[in-house]
Formats: sequence, C-alpha cells, structure tokens
Amino acid sequence: MVRTLSINRLIVIACAAGFLFLAVDTLLEHIESFGPEPLSWVPVAFSVLGFAVVAVAALRWGERWVRLAHWCFLLALAVGALGLVLHVADRFESEEELVAEHGAAAKEHKPPPVLPPLSFCGLGAIGLIGTFRRWPAEVNP
Repeated sequence: MVRTLSINRLIVIACAAGFLFLAVDTLLEHIESFGPEPLSWVPVAFSVLGFAVVAVAALRWGERWVRLAHWCFLLALAVGALGLVLHVADRFESEEELVAEHGAAAKEHKPPPVLPPLSFCGLGAIGLIGTFRRWPAEVNP
C-alpha cells in the first residue's frame, strides 16, 4: 500500500529544504563579515536550527513537533525583519563612518543587498500555511 502525504506535510518538507538552502547561501554571503559583524551569524545559525526542527517535524509529524515548527516559522518572520532592518541601516551608513571603519578600502565597500533577508519572511509565511491549526494537517479518506 502506498502512503500519501498531506499537502501540509509536503509544504513543511519543502520548507525544510528551504532552510537548508538558506543555511548554505547565508554562510557563503556572510563569510567575509563574520569577524567585524557578529550579528552575521544569526541567519546562518537560525537556518541550521530551522532545518533541524522542521525536518524532524516533517518526519515525525506529531502535534508537538508541528507546533514547534510553527513557532520556528514565526521566528523566521522576525529574523527576516531584523535582517531587513540591519541591511537597510548598513546602506545608509555615512561615508565618514565607512572610512573610519574600513580605511582605504571604504571605496571598495559594497553595501549589503536589501531584499535577501526577506527570504526568511517568505519561508516563514509558507511554513505557517503548512502548520496552521485551522486547516487539518491530515485528512482521512
């Protein structure tokens, strides 16, 4: 007998893959800023944690794990919003601060892109759809 997965569980599985992708992507994008900016570790660490929690939730698919994944997706919205604020703030840093911080390399300093942190918000929103309580997580035929 072939066991079919609910659409909710498939959404959560896709979100686990999304967290894995974000862990690798943010690690590669933030690798140069880990030393001077300790907050650069937040999206990498959260992506790894999110992948672990959501992957286990997708495998076990019990009420407790689904609720834990739900909170993880809510936290992804906050991480995305925080990243957006930090990226925008870094774009508006004054030129004098850049020269003081980076010295002669200030002219080569490339400001961080604004939109990539919103990928956490998108992943969190999609995950919330998959773990929302009002929609049944499993449908018995």
